[in-house]
Amino acid sequence: MTTEWLTARSFERAHEIIAAINTLLIHSKRALAGEPDTDRQVDVSEARQVLLVFLERLSAVVHQAEQDRDSTIVGADPRLSSLAKRFLVARRQLPQRSPLYAGTLDELKGLLKSEDRKDQERLIASLRELRVLIEQHAHADIVGILGEI
Repeated sequence: MTTEWLTARSFERAHEIIAAINTLLIHSKRALAGEPDTDRQVDVSEARQVLLVFLERLSAVVHQAEQDRDSTIVGADPRLSSLAKRFLVARRQLPQRSPLYAGTLDELKGLLKSEDRKDQERLIASLRELRVLIEQHAHADIVGILGEI
């Protein structure tokens, strides 16, 4: 596989994940507002599953990167490794301001599964931060594909 192909695939995955995040954000905000979101349950379920699978993969790479910060992450998609490193840098810089970086990715997975009202606010804040991280990563992918515009 070429670097360009990996970068293009990473860009596609990023947009799939961003779409899932947006679906879950809308669902959570409607739930907090007391508006039923029953007509989109299939979409919400699919988005939750996409995000849970992604977070499982990211969590494994983050854990490996935390164990040995100086080594290459063996067996991981290079773009996912890059995203994991961005996550760790942000975690070191922003832990006091962000529920995403103050907690663990396993905690975020728990929030995704919860329908508890108090968890929804934390989920919304965490998903917003995750979306920003992924959007920045996707921007790097598009620059890698098209060059600086």
